Amino acid sequence: MKKLVFFLGVLLAIFSFAQQEIVAVVNGRNVTMDEWNREVNIQKLLLDIQNSNEIFYQILTTSQEGLILIERYRLKVLDVLIRKIVFIQFAENLKVAPSDDVVKKDVENEIKKMLTDLKMTEAQLNDYLVKLGMGQLDEYKQKLYFQRKYSLSLANVYTYYLDQEVRSQYEKNKEKYTVPTQYDLVVFRTKDKTVAENIRQELIRNVAVEEIAKKYNISNYINGFVNQNDTTKVPQNLWVIITGVSKGTILPVQSVAGEHYVIRIRDIKPSSIKSFDDVKDEIKKEVLNAKQDEVKDKVSKDFEEFYKKSKIEIRYKSQLIK
Repeated sequence: MKKLVFFLGVLLAIFSFAQQEIVAVVNGRNVTMDEWNREVNIQKLLLDIQNSNEIFYQILTTSQEGLILIERYRLKVLDVLIRKIVFIQFAENLKVAPSDDVVKKDVENEIKKMLTDLKMTEAQLNDYLVKLGMGQLDEYKQKLYFQRKYSLSLANVYTYYLDQEVRSQYEKNKEKYTVPTQYDLVVFRTKDKTVAENIRQELIRNVAVEEIAKKYNISNYINGFVNQNDTTKVPQNLWVIITGVSKGTILPVQSVAGEHYVIRIRDIKPSSIKSFDDVKDEIKKEVLNAKQDEVKDKVSKDFEEFYKKSKIEIRYKSQLIK
């Protein structure tokens, strides 16, 4: 452990920027050495390597090549950190970035869960994190905050693009979500014309449909909305008559193919298009099944364009890698 502490001191001397020194500027947003170091977490990395491979650890900590390798790793982490920052800015540009309050609440909940699961106080958790090489609790919270803000930005951006695709599919396929004109009908059918005439008189007197059905022992009747021209319910030649009269009409008994129909048109619902809110969940399922990869590709493509247009200034100058 003493050797590790000494080696870390050497690294700090080599990576001589102050903790608040600005190592990069990303679209006007400063990236400090402190923030970069939290992402690198060199202490935990070296502890993990020492515990898993002592030989490799010795090479890393006793050679110039080892220092260069660590420096390459740090530079790669900086590159990844910058891309994550740009993605958060990409989400902000789309107005879908998570709010600070939401992110802070998530971090607070995560810490509370850790305290509960580990049965520790905050002071004990702080010591535990330090022992694991993960830094002080405050440092861990800051790192967790950034990770959470990035992950929520990822989720929100994907949801935004998914919703855009869902809306696009709705606009392109409105006919698919069109509800045909519907008729609220009472329809009785019988082979006895006298019975049909009697039923019509009952309807004129506004006797309840169920009572009529029971009185004449008719089980197969219509009492509700039917799509216009649904010939599985009403013969087509009767639809010609039904669509030509106003609601409230009780038609004269109509005879078709040896059967007599008694029809009342109670109401008419004109054709309409289902609202987006009514069908968006249905469309979303279709999009997830058929276009999920396309949505992801669109997110990636637009982000790369945003990244290319970003103003990124790297101020850190490596003493090991020129």
